[in-house]
Amino acid sequence: MTTRIALDGVGGQGVRVIAGVMGALLARMGKEVTVLFDYDSSVRGSMSDAFLIFDDVPIANPVVEEADIMLKLADRGHLRISGRTVVTDLGLNVPGAEQIPFASLGSQHFGKELFGNMIALGRLLRLAAIDFDEEAIRESLPKRFVEENLAAIRFGYELTPETIASYAAAAPPSRFEMKDAATAPGGHTHGASVGMGSVVEAGESG
Repeated sequence: MTTRIALDGVGGQGVRVIAGVMGALLARMGKEVTVLFDYDSSVRGSMSDAFLIFDDVPIANPVVEEADIMLKLADRGHLRISGRTVVTDLGLNVPGAEQIPFASLGSQHFGKELFGNMIALGRLLRLAAIDFDEEAIRESLPKRFVEENLAAIRFGYELTPETIASYAAAAPPSRFEMKDAATAPGGHTHGASVGMGSVVEAGESG
């Protein structure tokens, strides 16, 4: 069965890394895979989107017009397609979406916000009903931080609706919530914002 996945974010969040690792993993597992990227490379923080399709048979059309699963990490993307199942970073307030505080979970459980990207990848694998093949995942990851990345993917894979709700309730305000508070009439915020980093090789972003 064909599964279509869309990832929506901005440069520096690791959208291309998540899609690239997932595509490499699925190919190692014997799936037919297409991965397309759409991004503005001139400015960090500009839009960065990725589209992944996988199936057991050759893929005739690599274009994603409606996603079975959408991962939305920012509110500045330009995607105009819908997703049957939508997962967002905490505070994006997409109606009906599952909200997960990826950055704060990365910081809390693995010492750095950047591991939130691999937590997101683990959740995508679970929602797409992909088996957790540790050897294939390990071979698909960047060469740095392999053990940490693998542990973060497993953490995301093992999340349940109940634990997600608990983590979301206990998480500090996300950068989206802080922005909304700051732009509201008379609004102001205290403290530092929380953002997603990238699990990348040195010098990479996306």
